[in-house]
Amino acid sequence: MFQTLAKTTWLVFLAIGLIANSAEAQTATSKSDKSKAGSKEVAAAEVPAALNFTMKSIDGAEVALSKYKGNVVMFVNVASKCGRTPQYEQLQSLHEKYSEQGLSIVGVPCNQFGGQEPGTETEIAEFCQKNYGVEFDMLAKVDVKDKTKCELYKHLTSLNLAPVGKGEIKWNFEKIILNRKGDPIGRYGSKVSPDNSDVVAAIETALSETATTHYSHVSEKLGRTYYLFKKEVPLKNSDKIQTIYFFAKDPNNEKGTPLDSVPADRQVSETKTGMLVLKKKK
Repeated sequence: MFQTLAKTTWLVFLAIGLIANSAEAQTATSKSDKSKAGSKEVAAAEVPAALNFTMKSIDGAEVALSKYKGNVVMFVNVASKCGRTPQYEQLQSLHEKYSEQGLSIVGVPCNQFGGQEPGTETEIAEFCQKNYGVEFDMLAKVDVKDKTKCELYKHLTSLNLAPVGKGEIKWNFEKIILNRKGDPIGRYGSKVSPDNSDVVAAIETALSETATTHYSHVSEKLGRTYYLFKKEVPLKNSDKIQTIYFFAKDPNNEKGTPLDSVPADRQVSETKTGMLVLKKKK
């Protein structure tokens, strides 16, 4: 009897131990999963919205657009049988002149405009190399307008970017430029050539920002990039100093000190007119 009771007691303790170990294992797994999920969220947060997409290259390989983070990027929806196809030559010239400084031109073939990109990816790549010696990156063919447009262009065309504004891509060879932080800073129509002075100026200005981590933010309403500064102003009849934060279009504004991030107790807010201000967090 005593042997039976002892055996039963031992089995009970064994069962309790197994349950406890199982619970600990589940807890550890849950914490691990949460930790992994948190890491993924942090990693995703570090990728600019305009580069947080995965596409396919023209040779079929998956491409995480986040690889362009830190570069100035120009997305161009291209076609091989368009009256503006010769713009490939100017795009290649820009690539040759500025790629070593950090410019990444990305061609995005699309067949939605007059059926002017009917070929396969292999045919498109061969055409570009044979006729224009294209060396910049090319993606696989996608849609860039209407309900079928890819996620990248859903995002890009939702932004009010000067001088075109927001809305559907109108024709082949529209150009959208991102600065080194991945912020879209300009959109130029098909008729505007890649070597247009305004386009080149936008590229060169964005490339010049390499030496600084100056915080910038795009006004959604105005489609312009503004840079964050602070200045300290003595209060009248007091020995106290007031800190004023402001945004300016010119990154070289001399009325304040450039900041590389938004202060921890503030957040960026956009007014009805599109102006950017810093508000205290609630």
